[in-house]
Amino acid sequence: MTNSDMCALCGSKLREGSTDLVLKAGEELVVIKKVPALVCSCCGEAYITPDVSEKIDEVMKEYRTGKLLARPLVAGEIELKMSA
Repeated sequence: MTNSDMCALCGSKLREGSTDLVLKAGEELVVIKKVPALVCSCCGEAYITPDVSEKIDEVMKEYRTGKLLARPLVAGEIELKMSA
């Protein structure tokens, strides 16, 4: 097993799978579902390959220029406040 087959967080084995990404485009949040990734079998951390990252960049560019429409989602927004 090489380092690229192991999770950087917990050291467990990675397997092929998918994840959902939440990205920010200006003041909007965009969720990209079913993104191919290597997923840790223990902690669930997801790793995206450079090819997938390039495809995500293309999708976000199309979204920002209005060429790709997204289905609206209902979401709540909470600001985390830490006491000093």
